[in-house]
Amino acid sequence: MRITCEIIKDLLPLYHDNVCSEDSRKLIEDHLLTCEKCRDELKQIDIEIKTVKNTEDIKIMNNIAKKWKQDRLLSFFTGTFLFSIIASVGCLVAYNIIGSYVTAEGFLVEPFALIPLSYLFGLAALLSGLVVGILAIKRRMQNVK
Repeated sequence: MRITCEIIKDLLPLYHDNVCSEDSRKLIEDHLLTCEKCRDELKQIDIEIKTVKNTEDIKIMNNIAKKWKQDRLLSFFTGTFLFSIIASVGCLVAYNIIGSYVTAEGFLVEPFALIPLSYLFGLAALLSGLVVGILAIKRRMQNVK
C-alpha cells in the first residue's frame, strides 16, 4: 500500500514530537528517505516550533528584566528610607548622649550640627517613604489588571 504525502504530512507533527507509534515512525522514516517535499515539510515544522519557542523565551526574558528593574528601583528607595530613619534617630540619640555643657569661660558647647542633620535625614526618609508607597500602589494596580 502506497502512503500519500498528505497522510505523512498529517503524521509529521506527531513524528516531530516523538509521540507516534513505532509502526508510524518506521513508515514516516521510510517515506522521508524517498520524498524531498516531506523532508522539507519536517524541516519547516522544526523551524516554526523553534521560532515560537524563541518568541516565548524573549517575552519571558523581557518580563523578567522589567520585574528586576522595578525591584531594583523599589529596593533602592526602601534602602534609602531605612537608612534615613536610622541616621535621623542616630543623630538625635548622639545629640542627647553627647549633651551640652558650659565651659569655664562661659561658652556653650553642644553638637548643634546633629540637629539639622537629623532633620535632613528625616526629610530624606519622608521623601523616600512616599516614593516607596507610590511604587507599591503602582505595582498593585498593575497586578489587578
